[in-house]
Amino acid sequence: MNRKNKFITAASAAISFFLVSSSYAGNGVSVVIINNLPTYVNSTVDTPVSRSFTNQLPAPDDSDVTPITADDLSLQKTRGELFSAGVKVGSQAVTTERAEWEGRAFGTFGMPYTTGRVEEFFRSAPRATGLNLATRLSATHPYSTVGRLNFSAGFCTASLIRRSVIVTAAHCIQNFGSGNALFTGFQFQPGRYGNYLPYGTWNGAALARPSSWANGTDTGSGAARNNDLAVIVLKKNAAGQFIGDRTGYMNYGWNNYSFITSPKTGNLQTAAVTTLGYPYLMDSGLKMQRTDGPAYTTVLDGVNQIYQGSNFTGGSSGGPWVVNFRAKDAVLAGGAVVGTDPVMAVIGVTSWGSSDPNAPKDNYSSQFGQNTEFPEANYGVYGAGNIAALLNEVCSLPAPGGGTYASRGYCN
Repeated sequence: MNRKNKFITAASAAISFFLVSSSYAGNGVSVVIINNLPTYVNSTVDTPVSRSFTNQLPAPDDSDVTPITADDLSLQKTRGELFSAGVKVGSQAVTTERAEWEGRAFGTFGMPYTTGRVEEFFRSAPRATGLNLATRLSATHPYSTVGRLNFSAGFCTASLIRRSVIVTAAHCIQNFGSGNALFTGFQFQPGRYGNYLPYGTWNGAALARPSSWANGTDTGSGAARNNDLAVIVLKKNAAGQFIGDRTGYMNYGWNNYSFITSPKTGNLQTAAVTTLGYPYLMDSGLKMQRTDGPAYTTVLDGVNQIYQGSNFTGGSSGGPWVVNFRAKDAVLAGGAVVGTDPVMAVIGVTSWGSSDPNAPKDNYSSQFGQNTEFPEANYGVYGAGNIAALLNEVCSLPAPGGGTYASRGYCN
């Protein structure tokens, strides 16, 4: 089956590179402090980023993809390849041991999902400014933690997972294997709705991406890779505020936090997942979109991936995959208690999908968690695996005013 990455657009963009004040690699992570970032603060003009950006690697053949089953998980556990899931909530990291696995199920199937624009007309958003009625939902938490990421080669999506740190796809930072040649002008617009920017534009200060992505050795083939993710520290605004103090921010989880397998799921490892992004083929990438549906884990060309039904396209790359997505918790009564692994958390970002936006409709994510490149269960105070390693390195960089980004409160 001849297939190409559905996130590759017809028009190619010239890519510019930039100088850095410092750049080094450690613990499998390459970090950069940005020193010549172009500024378009509070601008609604999309020049030079009026085009969606896409993963430039070819999509592997996923026509025979099947979900991971209970027997697969038992085998991984025997081999020592099954890691404890965890989630970062505030300053606390919580890990959960896997249950015992049993049974087996096979099958090929379509992926049910629902996609729609993030928009409504009645909810207020008192912390946001410059709103009309339709923008209000995207300006409320947790949607306000998600935004469009503009840069020199186009635009992607990103989400806030620390007080002033966003996560996106590594291919939105640089092309695979391009070394120190990065894109420039990273700007985050949380809750964007058309040309309304309820929280303004926030500039990048420093970033971290996997060294294996930069040097082209990351495990996998084509677009299916272990570590298509990166993090960016955002500068404070002109008033000296952290972005997260205005928009809020989400938690993050690793090793398939909140996924479950049981006879009631056909013994497939699955979770209810919400993905968010700014796909170009929906509202021209100007309004946030939401997809909901079951997500499944699989192994493709030796790489652990999460996949979901979706009609997201270019521009949605880097958007968050969220378990337990909700705005508020209900007050329980009558002895009711919350279920297992209930924390709302980002557990991956959109990486790649099929070339045809109409059939099949699918999306894939690199998993947040431990893998060949990032095997450790603890990276500083940030948890396990790739996402924690990236945060640990970027938050250790020197911050404006002295100290590190962590000690100055950016990584709370």
